[in-house]
Amino acid sequence: MQIDANIEGLMDAMHAALLSANFEQLQQLAPDLEAAILGLGQEEDRKTLTRLQAKSERNAAAALAAGKGVRAAIQRLEEVRENAMGLVTYDENGKRPQPAGGGELSRRL
Repeated sequence: MQIDANIEGLMDAMHAALLSANFEQLQQLAPDLEAAILGLGQEEDRKTLTRLQAKSERNAAAALAAGKGVRAAIQRLEEVRENAMGLVTYDENGKRPQPAGGGELSRRL
């Protein structure tokens, strides 16, 4: 029973770290959670396992969303950097056009 409470506490702490984008704390909690899960016995009741599974699915969804947010932030920083380097245009749909022909510019003589 104590192990279950420890696992749930760690999962809740990880969820809070994900929601607050505290990736350092997340990194510190991961080994503790792994060790606690390894100590989980075969005799755990179905209700406990169902509750732990629901929390793990919640944390997985939060982790996927956090990863998506980080990737979006990286992409946005790249766009800002490109904009600072020169003129960037957009098509009628608000999308940046992809360079045609491998990105080489042609010149008229």
